[in-house]
Amino acid sequence: MITICDLNCKEENYTWWLNIMPDEMPRLSILPKEVRSRLDYSPASLDVLEAYIRTNYTLEEMKDKRNRYARDLFARYVGETLRKTRNELYWSFESENEESPFYGVPVLLTLGEEENVPPMTPTIWVMSLLEHPEGSFLRGQLKPARKAA
Repeated sequence: MITICDLNCKEENYTWWLNIMPDEMPRLSILPKEVRSRLDYSPASLDVLEAYIRTNYTLEEMKDKRNRYARDLFARYVGETLRKTRNELYWSFESENEESPFYGVPVLLTLGEEENVPPMTPTIWVMSLLEHPEGSFLRGQLKPARKAA
């Protein structure tokens, strides 16, 4: 399994990461039944996953490389939930512009609005939710933000 940590800013690694997405999602079966039975790719399921992460991980634990598989799986689930909820979203990866704040990070872009809507970063949100007050942090990311004019 290739994780976000293994991408090393290489396009071919990202392509592999993206192509194996359907094979990785069944790994959600490792979660407790009361959690996985509610992970249906709906906006409400983001609250279920968020509660699980908050209950079972500290920020330090989430950053620990031993948890990279869990972190990757959570980011995949968040991204795929957003993508299935908003059809105009698609996965993208910046591997050329080293100055980009999203260099080497899988993001979701909005089709036709790439210049107006900032990238969505499930890979970062999975970590940063632990730094925010409790309450629908992940679901709140469904609202598209416009770039400042």
